Amino acid sequence: MEIKGKDSSAHTTLLKANQDHFDEQATKWDDDPEYVKVSRTSYATIMHHLGRFLSSRDDDHPPTNILNFGCGTGLLEDQLRYNVTSITGIDISDGMILRMNTKIQAESWMNVTALQMDILDEAQASLLPVQGFDMIISCYTFHHLQDVTAVGGALLKYLKPGGYLCIIDFAAASTENNDVHYHHTQHDHQQEQDEQQQTLGMKLSEAAKASIGSHDGFSKRFLIDYYQSVLDLQNVTVEDATPLNCDGIEYPTVIAYGQKKK
Repeated sequence: MEIKGKDSSAHTTLLKANQDHFDEQATKWDDDPEYVKVSRTSYATIMHHLGRFLSSRDDDHPPTNILNFGCGTGLLEDQLRYNVTSITGIDISDGMILRMNTKIQAESWMNVTALQMDILDEAQASLLPVQGFDMIISCYTFHHLQDVTAVGGALLKYLKPGGYLCIIDFAAASTENNDVHYHHTQHDHQQEQDEQQQTLGMKLSEAAKASIGSHDGFSKRFLIDYYQSVLDLQNVTVEDATPLNCDGIEYPTVIAYGQKKK
């Protein structure tokens, strides 16, 4: 999927800003207890909600191959690699991937691969196997994106039929976050995103979110409609996840997952 015209310019600008920011953060990322805590909370959330779909490399279950979109330095991979057959982590930051590959080599993570890429760049993404993953996960990455629709569609290309897409991210601090279900048009999607950003009374701290970002959080209503109407997934679940306590402030989070139709 290619992004053209005005969207292409916005995507390129935000991509470069994120690359620069996370390249600069990479060498000190693992030393920040907040990020370590986020990775542990993410792992616990994934296992609680999706652990039944994973398989240990030592049991008789079918293999489970995972793609982690926005892997950072591999803090999540270090935990999840024991529960799955293989994990491929991708990130737009060279610095983050360099740090992760250093761990892979030094600590012999035999079932983990790290690749630097922009998922919307078809040439770069061609390194990934089409329909090659049983599950795609993304933790606290989507709020950095300029176009969640384009990225979601691109990721589905690499998800097997019957596989699950899981997103964990900040929840919008809005009364709409408690809505159970809502259908609306693509125009309304953008309008809701704009309204979320305009009416959101809470701004995420630096410890909770990098300064480069497009969204302050996602409502349950938006995520349900995004999964069902935009991505055409089935068996969609959107629930509260474990809140993150950063700098003494508690931030609500949400987990969304759905199954690609066979």
